[in-house]
Amino acid sequence: MREIFKRLKVAPIAHVLVHEGVVDRQVDRISDYVQHDGIMKNPIVVAEVDDPATGDSRYVVLDGMHRVQAMSRLGCQDIVVFVADYWSSAVRLASWDALLLDALDPLALVETLIADDQVRVARVGSEAEVRERIYGRDLAMAFISREGVTTGLRVGPGEGSNLTRIVRALTRIEQCLDDRGARVVYTPSTKSRADLADQDGTLLFLRPLFSKQEVLERTLAGQLFPRKSTRFLVPERPLRVDFHLTVLQAPLDLDIKNQLLDAHLRWCWENNKVRYYPESVFVFGD
Repeated sequence: MREIFKRLKVAPIAHVLVHEGVVDRQVDRISDYVQHDGIMKNPIVVAEVDDPATGDSRYVVLDGMHRVQAMSRLGCQDIVVFVADYWSSAVRLASWDALLLDALDPLALVETLIADDQVRVARVGSEAEVRERIYGRDLAMAFISREGVTTGLRVGPGEGSNLTRIVRALTRIEQCLDDRGARVVYTPSTKSRADLADQDGTLLFLRPLFSKQEVLERTLAGQLFPRKSTRFLVPERPLRVDFHLTVLQAPLDLDIKNQLLDAHLRWCWENNKVRYYPESVFVFGD
């Protein structure tokens, strides 16, 4: 438990770097909740890295992009973070697929990309083969219909690296879905096929898998991935720290804020407010 406490700290929000885009309405919703409750419930899960330009510590967000933006809107100078052991094999990087709830033609989506990114429809086989080819970067992404018809997409030669072209194509598809007002539910890639069968989805969008190194490099270069591009699996992350919003907003010295956080954590421990749940859980409305 002491190790968990050591990894919790108050950090300047200016040093906390998001690596994905966000949905504005979700930021608004979280801002309202935080302001109403007067506390920051869950710390931001981050990787601590050295800024190559200055050598100072920076905190790349692994989970909590929307909460960072919400706390910034509320005028917080600092924010509570949990520093994960980023390069540990226990911290894994997975992906989200997108379950599309409206009837959409995947080829119509492709047509919006061909001019700039030279996206082409590719022949594909089984779902397992498709995922292997996506994760190996032979395919950029794919769509699977409810009937099992699969449409693979390949990004051809063009401006920028292959990674840049894949990110650009993914961004444009997400923008196209927004423009059409499509209802989208993001679901873990490990269970998305089952969700397509069980839910009301009409199309499953198999999205790319990126690497830890790519996340750090793009973030430190100021380049964002599209929303829900990554799904970091961090074991034993702390939840419900419930640190006071007024402290994070106040123009206090950072050391004083960390002392207040330490005192709050000790109080939680001494008063049996810390629980450990080894089983999987579902969290609604976070």
